[in-house]
Amino acid sequence: MTLALISMLVAALVVGLLIGWVGIGGVLLTPTLVYAGGLGFHLAAATSMWAFLFCGAAGTSIYSLRGSIDWRLAAWLGAGVVPAALAGAWANVALPEGALMALLALLMVATGADALLRGEGGEQEPRRFGVAALFAVGAFVGFGSALTGTGGSVLLVPVLLILRAPVLAAVGAAQAVSLPVAAFSTVGYVFYGSVDFVLGTVLGLIAAVGVVVGARIAHAARAAALRRVVATALLCAGLLIVGQTAWGTLLGD
Repeated sequence: MTLALISMLVAALVVGLLIGWVGIGGVLLTPTLVYAGGLGFHLAAATSMWAFLFCGAAGTSIYSLRGSIDWRLAAWLGAGVVPAALAGAWANVALPEGALMALLALLMVATGADALLRGEGGEQEPRRFGVAALFAVGAFVGFGSALTGTGGSVLLVPVLLILRAPVLAAVGAAQAVSLPVAAFSTVGYVFYGSVDFVLGTVLGLIAAVGVVVGARIAHAARAAALRRVVATALLCAGLLIVGQTAWGTLLGD
């Protein structure tokens, strides 16, 4: 077993743990496949999306069993995801890899900083949103997630927190919405690019184990702790990609 493969397997377990715990671990898998596995960004994003399908199934199951998913919220968000995810997969193939890596890093740093700057706060009563608003948010999440290969939660969790959803409810909704994001993004990649289904399946099954463990931690943790971990993970991952991209640019020069 090569070092690259071991690194990807370990990363998959960590990603699954974070997805189940705070909903944003998917941001780490695509960069790992690029830097540790040597995959091109487009193939890495496509393979990650297939792996996220297993994570979504595991996360949705355990959060549903614990009553932590608002199904009305998830259903209308998911409805917006479907056409947008296909469009995002097409845009991923059409855009240069360097631009996508920069976009992914910017996304993580911005959302992490926003979560930290908003402070601790307590749990708030969830707002009720209209169908049009939920559909629009779903479309944004579907397109952005397929474009960057991040699985859905990394966009949806910060948006729901900004819209005053309780942390656990935001993570729960993200689990359910990640299923259509992963499924229809993968379909888009099959049409517009390629997917390594063997590698994605192996990574997805390992990540699903992490999701189950992470979900248990999330239901035992305080909301303030969840918020801090979300913010810290986003910031660290985004800054890491910025540093790696800058280093690669210098070596290229």
